[in-house]
Amino acid sequence: MEYIRNKGLYLLESLEAHGMQTFTIEDARGFLHTSRNNVLAIVGNLGRKKRIISLTKGLYSLWHPSERTWGIHPFPIIDSLMRYRQSAYYVGLLSAADYYGACEQKPQVLQIVIPKQLKFRKAKDLALSFHVQKSFPTIGINLEKTTDGHVALSSPELTALDIFYFEFTCAGFRNVCQVIYNLKDRFNEKDLEKIITYYAHPSSIQKLGFIMEYYQVHKNIISVLENWARGKKLSPIALTPTHPKKGHVHSLWKVVKNSNIEIDS
Repeated sequence: MEYIRNKGLYLLESLEAHGMQTFTIEDARGFLHTSRNNVLAIVGNLGRKKRIISLTKGLYSLWHPSERTWGIHPFPIIDSLMRYRQSAYYVGLLSAADYYGACEQKPQVLQIVIPKQLKFRKAKDLALSFHVQKSFPTIGINLEKTTDGHVALSSPELTALDIFYFEFTCAGFRNVCQVIYNLKDRFNEKDLEKIITYYAHPSSIQKLGFIMEYYQVHKNIISVLENWARGKKLSPIALTPTHPKKGHVHSLWKVVKNSNIEIDS
């Protein structure tokens, strides 16, 4: 038992010395130079001692004392987890908005956008929430540094569009309006132009144009959206799907204003 304990401490020291928060069984074998069965016993003992936590079968993370009360912080480990599961992803929606300082209240889970459904039984335990975007974007995803490498994060422009598309998972229309208002000063006209050219959901772009006009943002941002709208045959859409589709239809954006826009400015 002392062998298991000492090897476990050596593994923890080795991981920390190499700046690794997550590791696989093969990573552990590389540090310990022992059999797979011994590594499994060492890792199992560390898990029982709450020094590490299993993220998914075969992948583990260091478990710092500060995280044992409220749970492991998912942001630093999400890239390792998604690469291990061989899934494209990005941190998006309210989690991305929170990263940019645009959320009034911190999200209780890390919202992850993925291209197809992923079976992951530990999502709730790790405070992860997955949202499927079948027309997965290839533009508007940035890499941000973390303590364990980097994380894929939606840009402010992509975040805004996705928040309209996933309104039901973003705490309702009033919160959507507030978050978009807080994000608007981070928009870059060139980035926005690239993203809306390929974004798969025109309704989100229509709503963004409508809201940006309402907020009277910089004319360069409005011009990008107006140029997009003028080249399209757009169908009328409701500003929010939670209310009946009744109200004035904007001549350019084809948005039915079926709800008031309320924000704390």
